[in-house]
Amino acid sequence: MLYIWIYIRSLIVLIMPDFDKTFENEVNSLKDKEIYQLKKDMAIKQEEIQALYMEVKQQRNISEDHQKLNGQLRTENSNLKQQIKQLEEEQEDLLNYP
Repeated sequence: MLYIWIYIRSLIVLIMPDFDKTFENEVNSLKDKEIYQLKKDMAIKQEEIQALYMEVKQQRNISEDHQKLNGQLRTENSNLKQQIKQLEEEQEDLLNYP
């Protein structure tokens, strides 16, 4: 999902060639062009970092949810085992009853 967002952002950059041409006309020196390109690259990298951060956060949440679910299942499993033992004891008591 986050990669889709990065893909859409890169498409927006590709869709806006007129903006780039207008800006290039305004930029006079090679140094300004390099600074612009570096800022543009930095902005893209920052967006990628944000997307990766969100993905890691989502993975962490999923992992925590799985751990909670596993804990609940273990608790339920031990409760069921206890119930089975109790039922077996009751069964033995009923079978031993004359």
